[in-house]
Amino acid sequence: MSVKEKDLVFIKPSNEMYEFAKFLAEKRQLFEYPRYWYWNYDNRWTWRIEAWILWELAFFEYIYRFLETKTKSLKAKDRWKFLRDNAKFCYNIIIWNFDEWFEFKIWDKTIDIKTYENNQVDIEQIFKWLKKQDKPLNLFIDQSQNTKADIYIQCFIMKNNDICLAWYNEWLPPKAYRMPNPAYSKPITELTPIENILKLIKI
Repeated sequence: MSVKEKDLVFIKPSNEMYEFAKFLAEKRQLFEYPRYWYWNYDNRWTWRIEAWILWELAFFEYIYRFLETKTKSLKAKDRWKFLRDNAKFCYNIIIWNFDEWFEFKIWDKTIDIKTYENNQVDIEQIFKWLKKQDKPLNLFIDQSQNTKADIYIQCFIMKNNDICLAWYNEWLPPKAYRMPNPAYSKPITELTPIENILKLIKI
C-alpha cells in the first residue's frame, strides 16, 4: 500500500504529557534495563526514556480522541461496558527491566511503538531523507530486540515538536543486511495508514 502526506497524523504534546513523561522517566530510571547505549548508567540518559514515553502518550491520545468521540453520548456506567465489549484497548505500562515487547493491545493485536528518539524531521525529510538520496525514511526495528508484536508503528518528532504517527506494518518487515547492524526495515511509503488501526475497534 502506498501512503502519502495526507495519511500522516500529528499530535501536539500538551504540557501535561511532557510533565507526565518527565515524571515517569525519572522514576523508571531506577528500574530500567541497562541498554548498551546508555554509557554511564545515570540520569543523564533519562531523556531517552522520556522520549519513548512521550511517543506512547501520543498514540494513547490518538486512540482516546477516537473513543471519546464515539462514546460522548453515553453515561459513565454505560461507557465502561461499551468500551470493554467493543474496544478491548489496553495501555501496557510496565515498570520493570523490560516490557512484554509491546505497549498497547486492541483485542488480541499487540502494538509496539518505534521511534527515531528525539531526532527532529520535517515532512520533506520523511519522504526524501537527506534530499540527495530522494528516498523515504524507514520503519526501523533493531534485530537485537526480542520483539513479538503484531503491529509496529513508526513515529517521528517534527521540527515544530509535534509528534507524527506515521504508518504501521503488520509483523516484522524484512531484515536489511546492508546496514552495519542488520535490522528489520521497510520504507515508510510502503506501510499502512495509521487510521486503519481504528478498524480493529469494533465500533
